Amino acid sequence: MTELIDILESNISGEQHRQISAIRNASFPEFRNDRSYHKQLPHFRILALDKGWIQGHMGIDHRMICVGEVPISIFGVIDLCVDPAHRGNGIGKSLLLRAIQLARDANIDFMFLIADDHRLYGKCGFSAVDATCAWLRIDEHKNYGLAVEEIKGEIMVKSVNGKAWPNGAVDLLGYLF
Repeated sequence: MTELIDILESNISGEQHRQISAIRNASFPEFRNDRSYHKQLPHFRILALDKGWIQGHMGIDHRMICVGEVPISIFGVIDLCVDPAHRGNGIGKSLLLRAIQLARDANIDFMFLIADDHRLYGKCGFSAVDATCAWLRIDEHKNYGLAVEEIKGEIMVKSVNGKAWPNGAVDLLGYLF
């Protein structure tokens, strides 16, 4: 039986990092590397475990961003992935629903993520938003300065406290998830 656990990044064991890395590499083969994250370590993770083995994983970055002139608090979803052997069992949806509940409990304004496949996120109440975004370009632990680009068809947001998504450019005040 799968259980979900919330765990601070600093409490992830070496073995858990190894398992997360394997699942992440299987899920995102175009971004393979030897670590359990793509650009930056998340603040915390939600793990789907069965008898100590990770079946699914999602990183969460808690931060403020600015949309137009409106500062909003977000949980940014990072590297949601499920082991290929366990896909289709509701693990991804369970991870998202857990994150949404944590965001509500913490009075976060929105869930935020970047994805090219919207099916799962749409089922969990996320909406697509097109916007000009500014973010810190990071690649392989190097800072390449500020990027400003219109992103269409990849930003997904979900209000977790009833606020409407503001109009305007999105300043991520950090790296792109």
